[in-house]
Amino acid sequence: MTAWSFDRAADFYDATRALPSDVHAGITAMLLTELSGRGTCLEIGVGTGRIALPLLAADVPLVGVDISPKMLRRLVDNADRRCALAVADVTALPFTAAAFGAVLASHVLHLIGDWRAAVDEAVRVLGPGAVLLVDFGGHPEAPWHRPTDAVMKAHGVARLRPGMSVPGPVEEHLRGRAVSRPLPSLTMPVHRTLAEDVADLEAQRQSWMWSASPDQITAAAAGVRRWAADNRWPLDRRVELQRVIQWWAFDITGPP
Repeated sequence: MTAWSFDRAADFYDATRALPSDVHAGITAMLLTELSGRGTCLEIGVGTGRIALPLLAADVPLVGVDISPKMLRRLVDNADRRCALAVADVTALPFTAAAFGAVLASHVLHLIGDWRAAVDEAVRVLGPGAVLLVDFGGHPEAPWHRPTDAVMKAHGVARLRPGMSVPGPVEEHLRGRAVSRPLPSLTMPVHRTLAEDVADLEAQRQSWMWSASPDQITAAAAGVRRWAADNRWPLDRRVELQRVIQWWAFDITGPP
């Protein structure tokens, strides 16, 4: 496999990645505008259905793939209708060329070291006139992130993403094959405390924490608490951040 499996996150993924209902509805409406009239669509890294299920409810014909069987089982549990699903590596999709009118990738490309192969596969199963829709993910930076990232890194815990988190290199990779355009962004307030970050670290809820050993996690969490005490930053101080959700469309203009 060339991407991280989220099997270990299946039981808590929905609780930790949920969006406010109005924001979720806004994303669905935006995607429905893009997907209208495109026929059958494919979501790579479909997970538990956070993006797919509202689209299915709006009668979008959609197929989902993921490398995590547990995430797909959770999707089935979440769904109120049947959905075509497959366990598959997104760098080697089990579909014929030009099989879909659209491919969706939400918070996926940053997890894939060989992200170019994943993009190439997406383009292969599309065709001229189809579209690749990508949300690269990302979260707002809290005031404590930079200093505590340095503390964690000193204990071997680094906030690293193996794949691609920004559109520029994807645009360059698809030069001559696709034209990019940003979709309307959505902004939502996020309220966060350092205590919540430490709790996530100790539970290893984020994928960038999974490569660290238990001893590294324990030492990093203790180091962050020491930093908070030394800098008089209350662990329970809640700050409001602004999260921007930005999807990009890559309109396919040429052959794979």
